Amino acid sequence: MKIARAEAILVSIPFQPIGIPPWSWGDKAENCFDTLLVRIETDTGIVGWGEAFSRNKDRALAETIRTKILPLIVGRDATAIARIKHDLEFNLHNFGRVSGVMNGISAVDIALWDILGKSTGRPLVDLIGGAFADQLPVYASLLRYADEKNLGDAIEQSIARGYRYIKLHEVDLDLIRFAVRLGEGRARFMLDTNCPWSVSETIRNARALADIDLMWLEEPVWPPENYDGLAQARAAGPFPIAAGENQGSLFDIAAMISKGAIDIAQPDVAKTGGVTELLRIRALCEATGVDFVPHCALFGPGQVATFHLNASTQSKPVVERLYCDFEEDLYGHRADPVDGFIRVPMGPGLGLDPDLAIVDKYRVN
Repeated sequence: MKIARAEAILVSIPFQPIGIPPWSWGDKAENCFDTLLVRIETDTGIVGWGEAFSRNKDRALAETIRTKILPLIVGRDATAIARIKHDLEFNLHNFGRVSGVMNGISAVDIALWDILGKSTGRPLVDLIGGAFADQLPVYASLLRYADEKNLGDAIEQSIARGYRYIKLHEVDLDLIRFAVRLGEGRARFMLDTNCPWSVSETIRNARALADIDLMWLEEPVWPPENYDGLAQARAAGPFPIAAGENQGSLFDIAAMISKGAIDIAQPDVAKTGGVTELLRIRALCEATGVDFVPHCALFGPGQVATFHLNASTQSKPVVERLYCDFEEDLYGHRADPVDGFIRVPMGPGLGLDPDLAIVDKYRVN
């Protein structure tokens, strides 16, 4: 079963935010999110779908995948997943081990696992160890609102929809306290600050928030590779520290663990080497007593692959879902949570394929 064709397809679908537009990632903020798809077709007609982490209509990343990565896989045995992943990483390592190139390699890996599942008639969860659960709790990963009214509206709406876990992305301490107290007794809260603070600021701010209940404090320290600084913040307490979405491989997560920097590892399947790499990271976490809770700011095949990864993990990690309502849904709402839970798709491979009409309608050329 050879890879006959491979393409990168950039899709950007508008959504209706509560309050201000979300993060801009250095560009003009837009009320839309990318899904950068990789479509791989075999000579037997099987199609697999993967996803590379992307934001702000990233045409440059799509072109990088088309020109640097996909030409290296056409003609290869589609079942040689680990070998293809290794060869791509080895041949392209000069272009970055934590980068858009790794995002693209991750997408290829996800698509190849989708093909393997479809070729064997088995869901991905069965191929990676079997399911510990057929449905999983989901947390509403709120956008950053920066004001009390919009933040309060988002919390009330998400709780009304059945979410019992909510992640904040605020950095103002008064807003954080307001949010947790508003939802107290109705939801548990996490806090992801997206790497804004120095080590001393992190320690000072965490101590200032010690009077509220947080499941974890995520990525408080800049830069994200400052593992020594993150370890200092963890040692100072009072919250468990979570990080890993900005790491590119098993070795990055291993370095974090060896430094004592994290309680919770959060690799992203569309950034950190795909399904193959996350399985290696999960094994390391199990061996070292670190919780494995994948990051998932995704809405395509990477999101669905995360469902399978979490379901095949004994601890049944809560699934992240960015909290926004799209103009149209890539999966026709078949991947949406219901009453705070997501059911794992049990069709072959990922179990869901993107709606091609939606792909065509929102394709970015």
